[in-house]
Amino acid sequence: MNKSVVNYQLQDQLGIITINNPPVNALSHPVRAGLTEALEQAASDASSAVLIICEGRTFIAGADITEFGKTPQPPHLPDVIEAIESFSKPVVAALHGNALGGGLEVALAAHYRCAIASTKLGLPEVKLGLLPGAGGTQRLPRVVGVEAALDMMTSGAPINASKALDLGLIDKVLEGELETAAIDYAMALIAEGATVRPTSHRVAAVPEASDYYDQYLKKIERKSRGQIAPGYIVELVELSTRTDITAGQAVERERFMACRNSPQASAMQHVFFFYFATSKLPDIPSDTPILPVESVAVIGAGTMGGGIAMCLANAGVPVILVETKQEFLDRGMGVIKGNYATSVKRGRFSQAQADSFLANFSGTTNYADIANVDVVIEAVFENMDVKKEVFAKLDQACKPSCILATNTSYLDVDEIAGATNRPEQVIGAHFFSPANVMKLLEVVRAAKTSPQVVQTFMKLAKKIGKIAVAVRVCNGFVGNRMLKGYGRQAQLCLLEGASPEQVDSAMQDWGMAMGPIAVGDLAGLDIGYRSRRDQGIESRSVKESTLADTLVEMERLGQKSGSGYYRYDPETRQRQNDPAVESLIDEVAATWNVERRELSKDEIVERLVLSLINEGAAILQEGIAARPSDIDIVYLNGYGFPAWRGGPMFYADTLGLSVVVEKLQALQSSTGDACWTPSPLLIELAEAGKPLTSLN
Repeated sequence: MNKSVVNYQLQDQLGIITINNPPVNALSHPVRAGLTEALEQAASDASSAVLIICEGRTFIAGADITEFGKTPQPPHLPDVIEAIESFSKPVVAALHGNALGGGLEVALAAHYRCAIASTKLGLPEVKLGLLPGAGGTQRLPRVVGVEAALDMMTSGAPINASKALDLGLIDKVLEGELETAAIDYAMALIAEGATVRPTSHRVAAVPEASDYYDQYLKKIERKSRGQIAPGYIVELVELSTRTDITAGQAVERERFMACRNSPQASAMQHVFFFYFATSKLPDIPSDTPILPVESVAVIGAGTMGGGIAMCLANAGVPVILVETKQEFLDRGMGVIKGNYATSVKRGRFSQAQADSFLANFSGTTNYADIANVDVVIEAVFENMDVKKEVFAKLDQACKPSCILATNTSYLDVDEIAGATNRPEQVIGAHFFSPANVMKLLEVVRAAKTSPQVVQTFMKLAKKIGKIAVAVRVCNGFVGNRMLKGYGRQAQLCLLEGASPEQVDSAMQDWGMAMGPIAVGDLAGLDIGYRSRRDQGIESRSVKESTLADTLVEMERLGQKSGSGYYRYDPETRQRQNDPAVESLIDEVAATWNVERRELSKDEIVERLVLSLINEGAAILQEGIAARPSDIDIVYLNGYGFPAWRGGPMFYADTLGLSVVVEKLQALQSSTGDACWTPSPLLIELAEAGKPLTSLN
């Protein structure tokens, strides 16, 4: 036994197996081997029961990610689990921290389970394009029932100890210090004469409805569209109700290998590994000192400003909301209070939590009241003149060390910084709406932003629960710059012969959360209209925006006006195709001498996705994004790109960059459109036989 990783000792009648494999007690080969050896030792000593417990901050949190893609060494995890479940003496698993993935599968093999109240339990493999591969799909339904097992495994979301107790996943919530409470529980079981109770001997109840599994698949269809693992999980849970564990695990292993060898697993593991890379900036040392952030002011109490303020308040940061008039401030605080009331009603927060968040708010109409805050986040109208006026005032009102952040989707942060005498303290903060819900935050580094300010804002973003990606200044930064070309192709497809529904269906079927036309209606067509006017583009002067300009001038703004590209039911907001829009598209196409034809789903998808890839490569070459994975994280978290495709840059590698270049050149040749000129970076990498991910 590896004494430094797994230790065994006999204490009275209790054999105690202690795992100590920092930082998360992952199921590495030494842990698996140590568990096996400890069980062999316990089998021949005077113990009446065995307790499995972990040192450090967590129980077994899952597989050892350093072993991903490698041939595992024996003993394999299913063999260790079988040894625990078939052990001749009662085995108790004491859980704390996170009992996830293989860790929970180990616990499911134990005969009794206890946990401290803060423990999280789950089988998150679906988030990596996988399914539980060591008996989880067969044991969990036998313990908690079919519905709860399906919910846990198809979502990958953990549950807390209280919920686990209600479901029967654990037998006791421990109070006090883990080791003492766990030993007391195990000794009590010995005193009661507790016997072994293998999970595999239990029977999972068959649902009453004959079409239960079909209905469940329909229920999860939207979230799992395109993924193979959720469907396999449903199949395997059904199997657990009508076969023994040996047969069930044999099929589970086949399905696990099918998932593991799929492009989806590679894509989702790419996403998993590179989520953590976004906070590491190549040119800024990780030990760069950060500025203290004890209070923040938010300029503007509208939808965006209120959402940003809620993120801060929820993280315990005192927030001063600043508005031009008291009535605007009162209205903004009213919306914020209503949002919290809704969250309490839905069970997201308790009333006590909501009250504590609201206690972090104060408001003012006087800039003098924010003289001592550490950070100001401006969230006013998306107009350069307005923002520069605000920043000139902030420069005068705020202390010299205060960070001045602008929430902008497109505007030049360097120009905004130029309105101050402290450009090194100015940074961009592109929050996504609604800011209190959306996780993505593009942190925009202006030319003179100091490394200390960048590092401080990245840390603040993490504190308020955001996935922060540092980007450089250009029109639209990373996400919206790429979206421009994507949206342009969607509009051209409409003029060339596709209907709004065809474009949206093609992209949704491919995996996007929403189609681009429906997204436009949801966001409001007037936003793009105003942006084009701010850029000096006259209405209907550009082919690809003529249709959108016309709709806005017809007061068809999207969902908020009841019509845009689609018509919307005033009660349900369900969209319907509108023949009037079809006629309008014909008229616009004729105006621009576009000959309409039938477009296939494949052509629509190819054009829209290639536009993302090509622009993303240009962004990389210009240094706007630090690495390809940063672009992927932006698109996965802000634009509905399917995680199981890994993001636009990873997806380009799955196609092969030589194939991508060939497709771009073919489109360039057939259309004459300069947008299809392949990025020099794509050509360079394709000729060298290197993938984009080699730049991560």
